[in-house]
Amino acid sequence: MKPKTTRQGLEEPMDAPLIPGASAESFNATNGNIGGEPADRSMSLSHWGSGYHSQSGASISGHNVFVIDVDGKPLTPTTNAKARKLMKGNQAKPIWNKFGLFGIQMLVEVGDKTPATILGVDLGTKYEGYTVVVGTENNLSVMWKLPDKKQLVRKMEERKQLRMTRRRRNCRRREWKAANREKKGYIAPSQLMMVQSRLKAMNEFFKCYPITDVALEDVRFNHRDKRGNGQFSTMEVGKKMIFDWIRDRADMHLYLGWQTPEIREHYEYSKSSRKNAETFSAHCSDALALALDVHRQPRVEPGPFIVVDDTYRPVRRKLHYTQGTRRPYSAGTFDGIRKGAMCEFGQMCGGTRNRIYYRDWNNKRWKVILNGIAWFSHNFKTNIQFMIDGKERMLEV
Repeated sequence: MKPKTTRQGLEEPMDAPLIPGASAESFNATNGNIGGEPADRSMSLSHWGSGYHSQSGASISGHNVFVIDVDGKPLTPTTNAKARKLMKGNQAKPIWNKFGLFGIQMLVEVGDKTPATILGVDLGTKYEGYTVVVGTENNLSVMWKLPDKKQLVRKMEERKQLRMTRRRRNCRRREWKAANREKKGYIAPSQLMMVQSRLKAMNEFFKCYPITDVALEDVRFNHRDKRGNGQFSTMEVGKKMIFDWIRDRADMHLYLGWQTPEIREHYEYSKSSRKNAETFSAHCSDALALALDVHRQPRVEPGPFIVVDDTYRPVRRKLHYTQGTRRPYSAGTFDGIRKGAMCEFGQMCGGTRNRIYYRDWNNKRWKVILNGIAWFSHNFKTNIQFMIDGKERMLEV
């Protein structure tokens, strides 16, 4: 049967409620032990509140199940008990978002009145924090790992050198043109990659929650006193793209850099000095404080917290190499499967013959037999999908 997806792009499983969404490429899959690892090693089969992700085995309290209506419009999140009753009464069906979190879609018409929902955003250069506040609860907090901009800059410089070498040869070639570098609104490719990564994260929040306001810090640059960085104008273009995208969907509230720590201290949230720490206090504490300050809400306890890794970028095909050869693995897909897709073992990054290569949460490379993989998905790479030494990774708050 052909996999189904909702009109909002949220994935719908076809079998049991705890089987991940069927956003996979078609292939012949078999079960069994592959490469010495059991096929049921992935923990993405469980959802929030099922007891797996809590240290004591009990459900996490609060309205942690997102809800969308018949037409795909996000509604007020509900509890696990209420979601089970709705599905048992054939009034809703289970779905999963790209964070790998469980939700339901209503099969009957319901009221669309929702409480004030704020998305708090803590922008950064390598790591960012996102948090959603629905009413008086922090429903979800996400630490987002941005792609490596230095790696893209290195690849662009390498491509430039090869392109200039090719054009200096004594053969027919296209003349060098500067007009395509002076277009209005031009943005550097490295900065565009960062903008697209941020919009990808925020777009998934808007699909699942009825967001009415967005609170974020306005990162500014002193153009009058600091003129050494000539490429900062492209960052301003990228910032404008993000602001315009938010204004089309919600009310935007900007805060200055010195206001963020004052608001965080007012709500008594701790701040970690380690930027790469996979904890709530590293980046999400600022985002939650900004979200609460929009409507001057009282302090709330941090809710579920996950880490999303968006650093991987598949190796793309290059035009020419200095040796005049092309690498066999430089295509963007393998056996019809797009690189970067998630499977039950990790994130697929290539393959050869009947085996594929994947990376686990620690970016360690492994390989398994292709026919032994049960499913593929285009979900984000999250820390709740992996295990370490046979034990689940506990979510730190």
